[in-house]
Amino acid sequence: MPALSLQSALIWATAQALQLLCVYLLYRRKLLTQFKFLASFFVFMTLKAGVLFLCYHYSSPQSWTYFAVYWVTATMSDMFKIAVLYEIFCAAFKPFAGLQDLAKLVFKWAAACIVFIGFVVFITTPASPVKNNWLIVGVNGFERIVRVMECSLLMFLFMGSQHLGVAKRNRVFGFALGFGIDAFFQLLVYSAAANSHVSKLHFWGELLPVIYYVSLLIWVGYLIQPEPARESLHIPVTSPLLRWNEVALALGHSGGQVALNMPSESFMPSVERMVEQVMQKEMMIERRQQRVV
Repeated sequence: MPALSLQSALIWATAQALQLLCVYLLYRRKLLTQFKFLASFFVFMTLKAGVLFLCYHYSSPQSWTYFAVYWVTATMSDMFKIAVLYEIFCAAFKPFAGLQDLAKLVFKWAAACIVFIGFVVFITTPASPVKNNWLIVGVNGFERIVRVMECSLLMFLFMGSQHLGVAKRNRVFGFALGFGIDAFFQLLVYSAAANSHVSKLHFWGELLPVIYYVSLLIWVGYLIQPEPARESLHIPVTSPLLRWNEVALALGHSGGQVALNMPSESFMPSVERMVEQVMQKEMMIERRQQRVV
């Protein structure tokens, strides 16, 4: 069995402890219900490290057992990350109940497209004289797609934090920050490794655990410190964001109907008028209740 360097062994051991600490802090902060996929991700990554350690200890990194376990668990961890990003995305839209339902639908379609693209890349990888190269290329392609998705979520929260009431000290932002930093630097490492000499591959490979370790420290820091109250949203009445949320809520109303077969009128004015009718009915019901009281 090849021996690990002292730095690699320390990073590996403390990373598992930090992952379990994140699960414990999620439990103490009563966030397991809201971020159950995130907690499951940390547990899975800890189990993955243990299984890989056993394969590494009793065989070698060049064995088929270690090779198969490594790439299969890498794919599973990326699937977990998509589920975690879904939780973070929904938590960001928490103040907007209507848009949250719409965001869930959009994210599910996007995730399905990503899985489909990854599958297509996997099965269409051309044959190579290198043994099992098709598996490496397919999983790496899927990983890059997930990394781009993580970076996109971080950019979305950076640009829309004021409109969504997500402060920089909010845990939702902290979770996205950790995944975004990890994904961004992994993409840089992959790009540098692809354009480097073979002798440099070991150096770039040792950077990946360090990057993930930094993300773990960010998550632990956000979970340890008390979270400030979510910022109050002061949105103008004419804001498109507020209007879209009202439309999404009205579309989910049991009594709402929208006529789509009227060529003389566009879709949005019809929806807006239906929203106004629903709001007027609710106001009338409130006034009657006040009179009765």
